[in-house]
Amino acid sequence: MTEAPRVFEALQRASSFLQENGLEKKAADTLMQEVLQLEGSDPRYHLHKQERLTVKQYRQYQEMVERHGRGEPVQYITGVSSFYGRRFKVNETVLVPRQETEELVEIVLEKAGKLYTQPTIADIGTGSGAIALTLALEWPKAEVLAFDISDDAMRVARENARTLGAPAVKFIHGNMASPLREQARRVDVLVANPPYIATRDWRGLDAIVRDYEPRQALDGGGDGLFYYRQLAEDLPYVLAEGGMAFLEIGDLQGPSVALLFEQQLPAADVDIVQDINRKDRFVVIES
Repeated sequence: MTEAPRVFEALQRASSFLQENGLEKKAADTLMQEVLQLEGSDPRYHLHKQERLTVKQYRQYQEMVERHGRGEPVQYITGVSSFYGRRFKVNETVLVPRQETEELVEIVLEKAGKLYTQPTIADIGTGSGAIALTLALEWPKAEVLAFDISDDAMRVARENARTLGAPAVKFIHGNMASPLREQARRVDVLVANPPYIATRDWRGLDAIVRDYEPRQALDGGGDGLFYYRQLAEDLPYVLAEGGMAFLEIGDLQGPSVALLFEQQLPAADVDIVQDINRKDRFVVIES
């Protein structure tokens, strides 16, 4: 190759290729921004579209587009995912943060923020650390504890803590809320986005999710409620009196998850909260 195409030409080819493979063409822009090391909101990105790529840049871009064409998530290709306006490192050992989980953070900040000034917050199954680190950065007076059973995930979360400037977050290895119960420690706020996809449904997921994202972060057992049962059993022993718990759920699981916690905490207020698309997405428990 003696000369690489201009940016807009490479984008057109990549967009057509991705569409032919049943993928969204906007991924072509995301990958190009990574090659050029520019954010999409950066006005320089649009100015660069008339410029010619270097041969090295074009080969890098082609490789990234081909990887996505084979089904690999864009976030794993670039190694980053945007969450709450920040760039989090991600890889195949952690779930790609979703927009719904940003809504979960908003609900925690809104509802718990009215009750607490310096709460102790536990993020159960932290993965990349998206929830824990965002809460720590948005609520500097909070004490944030982040739990995960995966050593690989904990490494990613710790790196994100260093990069984003949230060194005070304490990372604890363990299964769900078990470390809190074992230490007889209670927290003011518990947040969790546990695996909630039923095993049968996991097998039917789009390949871009099923074949690349970690199954242990998605598969919630036969009916998808395995980890909610575990949390419901532990919550009376780990949530402080008057504390709050915030859970992300599958859109058809609201009544079932709410009932689990009502049975374990009969005096608590348990509410199902909808997301921006008016689907049941969160359960909020006030003890």
